[in-house]
Amino acid sequence: MAEGQIIVEDSEHLLEKTLEFHVQLEKAWTSIWTRDLKIKTDSFDRVIISGMGGSGIAGALLADLYGSKVTRPITTWADYGLPGWADARTLLIAVSYSGETEEELDSVKVAVERKMPIVAVTSGGKLEEMSGIHGIPLLKIDYKSPPRAALGHLYGSLLALATKIGLIDLTEKLYFQAVDELKKTVIQKHFLDKAEDLAVSLNNKVPIIMAYSPLSAVAKRYQNQLNENSKTFALAAPLPEACHNIIVGTEFAVPEKLQALLLESRYGFSRNIARKKVLEKIFSQKDIPLVPLSVKSGSPLAEQFLFLHFGDLLSFYLAGVYGVDPTPTEVIEMLKTELTKL
Repeated sequence: MAEGQIIVEDSEHLLEKTLEFHVQLEKAWTSIWTRDLKIKTDSFDRVIISGMGGSGIAGALLADLYGSKVTRPITTWADYGLPGWADARTLLIAVSYSGETEEELDSVKVAVERKMPIVAVTSGGKLEEMSGIHGIPLLKIDYKSPPRAALGHLYGSLLALATKIGLIDLTEKLYFQAVDELKKTVIQKHFLDKAEDLAVSLNNKVPIIMAYSPLSAVAKRYQNQLNENSKTFALAAPLPEACHNIIVGTEFAVPEKLQALLLESRYGFSRNIARKKVLEKIFSQKDIPLVPLSVKSGSPLAEQFLFLHFGDLLSFYLAGVYGVDPTPTEVIEMLKTELTKL
């Protein structure tokens, strides 16, 4: 399909923000790297990264990519409060783009009560106010967009922060090499065309996004973006867990309404990579299409960036297929309004 064949009603320029992903990543790192965060690397034994929706996915991406390599555990949290074990030796990284997310504000309140070290990542709101009141280090994001369109700022900030405090093994050189790979891909027409073609094939189907670490959180991002941008149902199916339940659900599935996507990583565990042939056989027997997706990359981080960018484009073009504006999320706003009445 020729680029631009899918017409999208893009009232708030979401495509422009999507194509700025690499620019956001560059600005985020540069902004954080030069700052004195006043966090001692020996002041914590474990880390919780809390956040909801488009903010919370940044923590999930970091934990998925580095969780098996760090010596201090990283836990993600998407709820009110905090785990019972979180104490004064637990660092809370609170991520809320708007600064108004009630679940996130409650988590920060609990962390303050437990005298936990805290870092806040936000564009403002009540989270910024709480940071000022309680002396919480603040990583402020100066960017106007829906939270899900600011992923480069959110994730880039977390990666820079985690590197500065000695949590993950990443260097500035490796980070910008990954960003450069992304930048070169953005201008390649075939990348956009591939996203458009896949969007057309997903018309009137429920996508099942299968992936194994270090792409499991990317699959969750695909689900979220398809939900919010394309206004369609989608299901993230992390491997190998999906091989213990979801594949059984194909027994009485409606095949013409389903399409599976398999995000293939070059850096996954060998036994997970080997499952592809078996999964293809299972889905073929049920007449459910299974589309493998892969990218060429020089590092796990670059691979993650490229898959994230492709998924965002896919959700944008699928919105065009369905004839919807990708930015508004009216049902979420309605939910928030109703919650204020309770």
